[in-house]
Amino acid sequence: MDCTTEDNLAYYDLSRLKSEDDYTVSSPLSNHKFVLSVCRAVKSELWHVDPVAEDVVGAYYRGKHGDFAMGTTNSTLTVVDGSPVLYMSNGSPCPNTEGSKMLANTAIRFVCDNAMFGIGRPELIAQFPADDDHACAFSFEWRTHHACPSSRKPAGMLHLFTIFGIFVLIAIVVYVVCITLYNRFFLGLKGWDQFPSLPFSPLRCASYLHDKITGRGDGFVDGPGLHFGGSSGRRRWGIGSQDSNRPRWRWGLWGRRPNSNGYGRIPEEEEGILDNGRRSSLEDDEESTPRGVNGFENAWEGARSGNGMSSDGVIRL
Repeated sequence: MDCTTEDNLAYYDLSRLKSEDDYTVSSPLSNHKFVLSVCRAVKSELWHVDPVAEDVVGAYYRGKHGDFAMGTTNSTLTVVDGSPVLYMSNGSPCPNTEGSKMLANTAIRFVCDNAMFGIGRPELIAQFPADDDHACAFSFEWRTHHACPSSRKPAGMLHLFTIFGIFVLIAIVVYVVCITLYNRFFLGLKGWDQFPSLPFSPLRCASYLHDKITGRGDGFVDGPGLHFGGSSGRRRWGIGSQDSNRPRWRWGLWGRRPNSNGYGRIPEEEEGILDNGRRSSLEDDEESTPRGVNGFENAWEGARSGNGMSSDGVIRL
């Protein structure tokens, strides 16, 4: 990107360091006077800077026989240890290295410094080798508040939502195509019957998850899930049913059948619920009946007493 970069939730923007005037750097580490620019080519007039094209030189110094390109312009930042770094490579061939293919390169490390109210200035940290006659790699440090990260990350969030939207769209297309092909070539459906219905209702999704988790079938009538049946009388894959004889789900019905006070259940489940209710009612009646209420136990107790039973166990009425 153009002088901007991201690192996790940190967003760096060094575009404000672009300038119509080049930056000049002097250092006790070198006798050279360095001229460089940020994210663009230098504006200074160059002299005999072969073999690098003048319109791509990002940093240079003036030597005895011409200008020495320290690297070509670059607008892509790299974050290293929490600081953005600008690399400029492919400069002039390294001096006094005949037969070598090594080219000069430069690295500028931008350091966040909120105490620096201005844009700051670059400083030479090191050159390799150390002597000016053989130096071919240069390292600068630039302390500025423009190097401080911000929490703004518009590009990353936009990319995230874009990828998510594309994934959802692909999933929908694959679903529609697969179900349509199955309905047409395996079930022989034609016309609108071959297309699956796609009700994207939050209430249908909630009912579907409720039934899957609890194992109950008391969700919405004609709720989400794979159903069979269509207007042609054949089995049909899709979400929801197209049977005109069955009650259609609509907002506010919450799956209730017409003229019914309960949620929709399959006949087998309703019959099982009624059987369980009858058994529970009978058990409650037996437990609540007082012992001896029908006279049988009273007669037996009276017979066991001395009044109605002989010594050999014969009951006398």
